[in-house]
Amino acid sequence: MRTKFAFLSALFLLFMGQALFAQVTGKVVDDFGPVADAEVTVRGGDESTFTDGNGAFSIDAKVGDVLVITDIMGTSKDFKVGKANMGTLNLSALVLEEVKLVGGIKVDPAQKIGAYDVVKKEDFELTPVASIDEVLNGRVAGLTFSQNSGDPGSTNIITIRGVGSFIGTPNPLYVIDGVVVGKGQDTGQIIESWNPLASIDPNAIESVTVLKDASGTALYGARGANGVIVVTTKKGKYNAKTRFNFSSDMAVQSIAYDKQDWMNADEFLRWGGMAIYNKNPNTGEVGWGVNPNYASMEDAIAGFKTLKNYDGVTDENWQDAVQRSQASVKTYNFAVSGGGENTSFRFGGSYYQNKPLLLESNFDRYSVNTAIDHKIKDRLTLGINLNFTDVEHTGVSDGGAFRNPWLTNWYILPIYPVYNEDGTFNQTNLGPGNDYFNPVALQQVDFAKASVKTWVASTNAELELWKNLYATTLIGGQFQSMDEKEYWGPELGDGRNYNGMVDAANTRIFDWNWTNSLSYRNVFAEKHDLAVYGGMEYQEHTFKVLRANVIDLSEPKPYLNYGNADNYNAGEDELMWTQYSYFGRANYTYDGKYSVVGQLRRDANSTLGKTKQGVFWSVGGSWNIARESFAPEVFSTFMLRGNYGEIGNIPYADSWGPQYNSLTTFSTGENGYGVTLGLSRLGNEFLKWETSKQMNLGLDLGFFNDRLKASVDVYNKRTVDAIYPKPIVMSNGGASTMFNVGEIKNEGYEIVVTSTPVKAGDFRWNLDANFSYNKNTVGKMYDSEVRDITASRAIQEGHLFGEYFMYGWAGVNPETGAAQWWTDETKTETTEVLTEAERFYQKTSPFPTYLGGLRSTFTYKNWSLSAYFTGQFDFSVMNRWQNYVNGDGSSINYNQTSEMLYDAWSPDNPNASEPIQVNGNSSSSQLPSSRWLRKGDHIRLKDIKLAYSFGDKFKDAVGIDNLTIYVRGVNTWVWIKDKKLQFDPESNSNAYSGWAGKGLYDYTSPIMKSFSFGISIDF
Repeated sequence: MRTKFAFLSALFLLFMGQALFAQVTGKVVDDFGPVADAEVTVRGGDESTFTDGNGAFSIDAKVGDVLVITDIMGTSKDFKVGKANMGTLNLSALVLEEVKLVGGIKVDPAQKIGAYDVVKKEDFELTPVASIDEVLNGRVAGLTFSQNSGDPGSTNIITIRGVGSFIGTPNPLYVIDGVVVGKGQDTGQIIESWNPLASIDPNAIESVTVLKDASGTALYGARGANGVIVVTTKKGKYNAKTRFNFSSDMAVQSIAYDKQDWMNADEFLRWGGMAIYNKNPNTGEVGWGVNPNYASMEDAIAGFKTLKNYDGVTDENWQDAVQRSQASVKTYNFAVSGGGENTSFRFGGSYYQNKPLLLESNFDRYSVNTAIDHKIKDRLTLGINLNFTDVEHTGVSDGGAFRNPWLTNWYILPIYPVYNEDGTFNQTNLGPGNDYFNPVALQQVDFAKASVKTWVASTNAELELWKNLYATTLIGGQFQSMDEKEYWGPELGDGRNYNGMVDAANTRIFDWNWTNSLSYRNVFAEKHDLAVYGGMEYQEHTFKVLRANVIDLSEPKPYLNYGNADNYNAGEDELMWTQYSYFGRANYTYDGKYSVVGQLRRDANSTLGKTKQGVFWSVGGSWNIARESFAPEVFSTFMLRGNYGEIGNIPYADSWGPQYNSLTTFSTGENGYGVTLGLSRLGNEFLKWETSKQMNLGLDLGFFNDRLKASVDVYNKRTVDAIYPKPIVMSNGGASTMFNVGEIKNEGYEIVVTSTPVKAGDFRWNLDANFSYNKNTVGKMYDSEVRDITASRAIQEGHLFGEYFMYGWAGVNPETGAAQWWTDETKTETTEVLTEAERFYQKTSPFPTYLGGLRSTFTYKNWSLSAYFTGQFDFSVMNRWQNYVNGDGSSINYNQTSEMLYDAWSPDNPNASEPIQVNGNSSSSQLPSSRWLRKGDHIRLKDIKLAYSFGDKFKDAVGIDNLTIYVRGVNTWVWIKDKKLQFDPESNSNAYSGWAGKGLYDYTSPIMKSFSFGISIDF
């Protein structure tokens, strides 16, 4: 149960104008009434108290103290004691979420300056997803999420307030318990892809804070321009009894959205007969590539059956053949936490088992995490956080790999069987080019596996040197060990061409950082709240990979030593980069009304040329109007906020490979004249920082004692000196080099609303919503005429970032069935000859302009029901392989989706959506054009959950403090605006680096929906 705390009353005593120890009284209540077992502690003090049966407490404290209130679930909230008029405690001083950032710097919502969102632990616990970033989808205003694959552990694309760089990952920076762990970039060498964030146990997370503007991200300098996601793991509580929790979740999964209606055997044969019947008459014998003149459609279908050597009975569903009957996810989690007067602790462990749809695939994650904090005489606090995970993953080749099982929808026809009559695998009757590529057999023999072990650890200390003067240090690191292997058996598929193959890679990644700071924090005269920080940080990032490949195996075994020594290839690489930083920050708040903050950071990064240093900064302020005497009483919250800053960025630093762009490198080769030496990369010693110039204005409003709250943020983010590769002339080697070439613009707004529309007796309804708008465009470039195109998306000055650039589809000629294109962007004339048309911008991109999220939660006594919807709007997506699955007869060796039979042009169907189907079609109608663009607008029921908590009903009988059971659905429903969209609009391709895979469906593993049953026991 998510508990919210409120103090109904509180009093403290004042003597001679000085704040002495006094008795503070109050009551702790949650959604259902008084919290009888809540614990109240004075932070740093020696005393604590439990509330009585009515939630009331009484504890000694003084002005400036912070009360820590902990509920039965271990959730804690802070409440700062301050001097108040008429001897009452000011409720606005309640600290709802205090987020610790780099160098011990804290973000206090009571003094909120910038824009950030907090996602709480309840959203992460027992989720049937492999990676923590999947949970953020729709829960953070301005955050766009899409998956490169539904395969567990695959990389995702996340943007916060749009894309800010041309190259590198657009993802934000992740910081876990003070450890900078990168941006969730792909680190896999062999497997489909690997997301390092899949190594973090979601059950160990206390909260995730998403920093979106310069006020927060400036603290992270050169790596925070895309936004920063701060992950805080769970800890124990001081002076708290030891508590245990066991929880488990069992889920079944299926494909969330797939409307590709593939032809069965009968439909394919009729389609093929139609395609050869529509071919221009041509005499000759029936055979491959020959098109006889058939007297009727029926004759053509009969001829096509003969052409394909159809046995007359087979109707195979190859997609079902390569899958399990259903996917499943099982999660088991155990934790113990507590603490004494000077020490708090938490130990946790979990096992996550995911059996995806594809046969033989698996994802098993074992996790252990520990957090210990210790106080020494109230002046020194020590803490340590340890997280270890071991992931064992078996996946498949994806995307355009011919062995990808998800391609069997179209590359193997339904007229061919999986098995021969004797029960053996059919290997030689699979159609042209498919011999020995039976995907069911391949999955049983070939494999791609990875064993990934990850350690994330940090230790921190804070020492009060003198009164109000603190020294803080934190050292932490992430070490990831990846052992990958791929095996192709010598009798099947690709392996048959090489007499077997073994490919192995050992990757070691080590990121560590050490931060030291001094801070002075004090409240003067009970009105002047001052905090000044200064410190330095060192980061070091290393990447080592050892890879070996061998073919021609002496025995069909997946080991390198069975390969032919003459066909052995091996390579080793080691990369490293470092960053030195100095930072300072000052916060000042007067009387809880006026706050100002300024921060400065200097970074020096080894990946740049001569100008390695950069100075970045931000300033901001807020005005708490609600505390003014003239503020209308209707407002319980009324705050204005604003900040501006300039943040540095090196977009390629987190993608291993281009760390040495400032250096010129050469490569060797060989031709008929002997060994050659060529230019592989032209270094640019003048390469300098990208700079993200960010402005944010915000307004926070609250009504009816904050039962209705709203926040509005308006921002403008402009990246200048954006880095991009620029080719050089072929006479100089034809290589490209990085230059600071242009700018990128993002501007938009975000709205967040939280409310309690109904609160009556035991019933309560909470309704939360967020909505955002972002326009992402390319600003001034070094050459306004330069256009760079990747997968039909372009980068050019004055256009949307990644705007689709392609031929304009003009539909089907109703008289002839021929394909038509617009000759140019004016769309005034059409042509049936593609070479007579021009490509032009389609005024849409793969990045949504509008995002939204809506959560509705109902609670009644011990019942709770929540539903969470997400939405993305005004963007377009495309199938990378559409020219195969809708080929208009260009090949009769691939299966098609059913509209190519039922909605193709014929004399009887002149208003069809699809052109005439002609065997050997040479009209180019199947090539990329706006014909294949689909609107991606959708609304998804992301999460729905029904739970019942028994409370302490079993406490006396079996010693259980609470038992909660629930049923849950994830991705259970989706509404799609474009009825022609047949694949999930949140799918991406991982065949491209950075942003370029966004919105490109690539037949990777599909996104899944799940239904689960779970239980949580506290004792």
